[in-house]
Amino acid sequence: MDIMNLVAALVIFLEGVLGILFSSCVIFIYFHGSSDKTSFNLICLSRAINNVIVLSLHFLALDFPTALLSRNVWPPGVESIIMNGTVNVYIVNEFQTILIAINRFIAMFAPVFYHKLFSNKLTFLFLLSLYLIRGYISVTQLHDYFANDCLLFLNLTSFGGQYVNSSCDAPFPTGFDGWFIIFWPFCLFAVNVLLNLMTFTKILKFYLNRDVDSANLEPIKRNIKLFFQTVLQDSLFFIDIVFTFQLSGLSTHRAWQFISVVGVWGAVYMLDGLIMLMFSDRLTVLKSSLGLERSTSRVSGAS
Repeated sequence: MDIMNLVAALVIFLEGVLGILFSSCVIFIYFHGSSDKTSFNLICLSRAINNVIVLSLHFLALDFPTALLSRNVWPPGVESIIMNGTVNVYIVNEFQTILIAINRFIAMFAPVFYHKLFSNKLTFLFLLSLYLIRGYISVTQLHDYFANDCLLFLNLTSFGGQYVNSSCDAPFPTGFDGWFIIFWPFCLFAVNVLLNLMTFTKILKFYLNRDVDSANLEPIKRNIKLFFQTVLQDSLFFIDIVFTFQLSGLSTHRAWQFISVVGVWGAVYMLDGLIMLMFSDRLTVLKSSLGLERSTSRVSGAS
């Protein structure tokens, strides 16, 4: 057995199982412990569901058995559906990163309008539109794959998708063309940084202002906590795009290709779920369900 493939399979399995566990806990807490289901929590719920989808299908169903057995276990048609579908789910998560940054910005700068601009209904409709758009793009891409005999399979040399038919030399479709494929993630990250810096100035102003109304103190502190959760999740986004679009090209060695293409991607999903779980102040819900604590509470919310 190829030792590199065995190590890769072990890493993929651990990242997949732990990531699914963390994100599943976030989903469980949302549905079983919250009477305060805010838009921020709804976006986190969507991210957690996406994490479970990608880790279950791409990592555990596709990457893990392929690496463990050192051969492709699924026909190209199935692999094409898995890879294309999970990439589009991944893109939904990246746009949700922007949505979370805007959510925190409004919560800090315009709290009076927060519940109007970020009502659960409007947030749900926006999330639904993202899924419908990416779902439509995914279906049209898959139609092109099958119609033009350009199916994909997981290449264990580069640990990325490769066309079965060598004449299909176009890059992996994402719904964008040309230079935008490379620069759109960095544009999204730049917008995130700008919004977060402006939000951080509001936080500094809060700490420098000693005349804050005590009635508003607790909501502000809660928003600050959720802001730092957002920053940590955004840092994962930055690490992901740097490895995917820049560092992965530094070497063609299999070990580096695995780290930069698969290992980092899996770690991002795993840590994303962990961050959402650890920043939840309603872990007593989970502890109670596991028999570790008698009392129950609610899931964290944003004002």
